[in-house]
Amino acid sequence: MKSVLKKWKTLILLFAIPLILMGGMAFIAAKAFTDRERLEPFQAAIVDQDRTFQTEYVIKQLTDSEEITAIVKPVITDEKRARTLLKENKIAGMVILPKDFSQTILSGENVPLTVTGNEKKPLQAYLFRQVMESAADYTSAAQSGINTVYDVMSEAGLSPEDRKTEYKRDLLTFSLHALGRNEVFEMTEENSLFLQNVFHYYGVSIFVLLLMVWAYQILLFMRGQLTPGIRTRLLLYRMDGWKIHLAEWAAAVVFLLPLLAGGLYAFKEADIWGGEEIAKTAGGMILLLALFTALFASLSALLRSDRLFQVVSALLISAGSVMGGHFIPAFYLPSWLEAWQAWILNTHVLDAAFSIIAGEQADLGRLSALLIALLVLMCAGAAISQKREGA
Repeated sequence: MKSVLKKWKTLILLFAIPLILMGGMAFIAAKAFTDRERLEPFQAAIVDQDRTFQTEYVIKQLTDSEEITAIVKPVITDEKRARTLLKENKIAGMVILPKDFSQTILSGENVPLTVTGNEKKPLQAYLFRQVMESAADYTSAAQSGINTVYDVMSEAGLSPEDRKTEYKRDLLTFSLHALGRNEVFEMTEENSLFLQNVFHYYGVSIFVLLLMVWAYQILLFMRGQLTPGIRTRLLLYRMDGWKIHLAEWAAAVVFLLPLLAGGLYAFKEADIWGGEEIAKTAGGMILLLALFTALFASLSALLRSDRLFQVVSALLISAGSVMGGHFIPAFYLPSWLEAWQAWILNTHVLDAAFSIIAGEQADLGRLSALLIALLVLMCAGAAISQKREGA
């Protein structure tokens, strides 16, 4: 600790650079996910040439849907006015519900809708087409259901009046409910801090990543202070190698405790953490800090080459940053990375940090067992290295 504190100016610079860089990256990432000005709601025209109860109901569902109107602002007009708006670049596209559209659903005819996009607004036109294709898929599903019921009624020999009455009922049940999405589908919501509060998510995420980087930096710094001459002298005084590495790990944890306390204070001031259960929260975060320092302390004990230690540590930090969910939430990553996420320490540490800061029950049992395993690995690696040096 005395050796470390003598070079406090170097340490301030060493710890400040990652803080500035990661803070800037977190700000950019948060803006990328929250800035809605990248795609403002755009207008699109709907032309109803059928003008029946069914088409009016479908249009009402489209215009009343919060999910759709958050992106598309429908304009109900005639075909001539719609084409004028399209020519003047005031809308992203137009869709025409043709005459007798409702009757074609009853008769089983597959009459396509006419969707015209604005080539001057390719992204908006593409999104509008996707919305219309979604509506067409619901229409096809409804039509198939109605035709199935009609065939069953025909085979059963029902009278034309009964079939007509049942047709109307089926049209409401299948077509309108499907198109209107009236509680036909089960809605599930991802329980993620990122979806609830992006600022809180990145605040905790970047701080946890900073703890990992700081743990690597302080272990690297201590590794540089312990020269071969000093190590030989310690060994002559019967200071075993595992005791040296254990002392480095403990000193690193103690040195980083003020930074951890500063982070918790910042969380409280920013309303990310309410300040409840201070002892429990501090204990959980100290465990995560001890886990990161134990990871790099074990690498330091196992790898004799400074360059190899730096390369392996850099790979672990890079993999943890990308796949651990620090900058990109895990559910946005490609599916083929899911199998690898379970092997990344950051994934489990970050989940535990979110639970600790939120005051929820965090699964710290496995992380505690992993900490003990890393310390055992560190001591074993130090003993093996000492034996090789003695030989």
